[in-house]
Amino acid sequence: MLDALTITLKDLLLLRRDRRAMVILVAMPMVIIAIVGSSTGRLRASREKNREGLQVEVADFCNTESSRRLAGFLASYEHVLIRPLPVPDPQDASLRASLQQSRPEGESDARLIIGPQFDAIVRARTPKELTSPDQTTREGGLGALDLQLIFNTTAPDPMMEGLTKTLIKLSLQNALLPVIAQKVPAFRGAARASVIPPAWEDQQPTESGVEEKSNRVYEFFIPSYTVLFVFFLVNIMGRSFISERDTGTLRRLRVAPIRPASILIGKTLPFLVLSLVQTCILMISGRLLFGMSWGSQPWLLLPIMLCTSAAATALGLLFSTVARTESQVSSFGNLILLSSAGISGCLVPRAWMPPLTQKISLMTPHAWALDAYNEMLARDQPSLAVIGSSCGMLLAFAAVFFVLGLLRFRSLPA
Repeated sequence: MLDALTITLKDLLLLRRDRRAMVILVAMPMVIIAIVGSSTGRLRASREKNREGLQVEVADFCNTESSRRLAGFLASYEHVLIRPLPVPDPQDASLRASLQQSRPEGESDARLIIGPQFDAIVRARTPKELTSPDQTTREGGLGALDLQLIFNTTAPDPMMEGLTKTLIKLSLQNALLPVIAQKVPAFRGAARASVIPPAWEDQQPTESGVEEKSNRVYEFFIPSYTVLFVFFLVNIMGRSFISERDTGTLRRLRVAPIRPASILIGKTLPFLVLSLVQTCILMISGRLLFGMSWGSQPWLLLPIMLCTSAAATALGLLFSTVARTESQVSSFGNLILLSSAGISGCLVPRAWMPPLTQKISLMTPHAWALDAYNEMLARDQPSLAVIGSSCGMLLAFAAVFFVLGLLRFRSLPA
């Protein structure tokens, strides 16, 4: 064991001088995470905190009970934030035309303009039309009720558009209950029980009703790219072994009275330490720079990080005993790393993959590491059984890789 520690200390000193390895393992994943994550428009945690949910601007040119109920019930939905636009004069046609011709800016997703004829139109409708607002809007659009919905061109998301229209139609059903009750006596009880929510004008734009919700974008990217770059140790370990073999260092170690297992442990531990340092830096940076949550039980990061790094360094050890030249390290190493990262879910969520591909991905240690991170970061109460089984599989991968690497190392000519 003393021999293994001596080799470990020697290699740690050598790794300190290898700045290229530091750049690959730390700087590169940070840059990629920032670039890919910022493309979603959510670079900073403070920005994400103000950007939660659906944000809708509302300009009420009707200013009646029905229009206020419509906006009030729309604001009552969870994760829906209403931003009221000032309308000093409901008869101001120029202001209405200006709002109709422009589009929401900044963080607003849509703008709802309630026209001055909204209340008159709904009161002129038949009971059948009032009890089926979805059919009315489907046949004539929101314009049939003197409503206009304008979306932000910077985020023309079809799912967001459909969700917004659906919420407006649901809000209409509650908003029109008093009008319906005047025409259909059977609805009077429902109308009395339907109380408009607190004034939507009093909503605070920075409150969304969610406590310390983190930046969900980086909760995928940071663990995924952390796992991806942890396994880049395969290339670095391969080059290190080839360099020591070419300089004769590895040959001298093999002829010395040191057990092969001690040599491999000593050669592997420095990279395990390096991998843990890399993961810690990425997780801390994700917390400080991007607002990524560490979940409800942050201590679970420790076994996940340790088991993932163990699997990565053991795979690097096996690959180092197989590769014979630096060109093999570069070509075969990148092929193995990128293909396993792609099939495991490091590049795209595994849930998007076909069922067969999802099953095949479980043959990679990456997939089990991602399962553990996802269980810990995405759930309020993570399952220790799921995390434990994932860590167990990672340790099993590490043991298999190390044993195969040891057998291969013993078979190499001295």
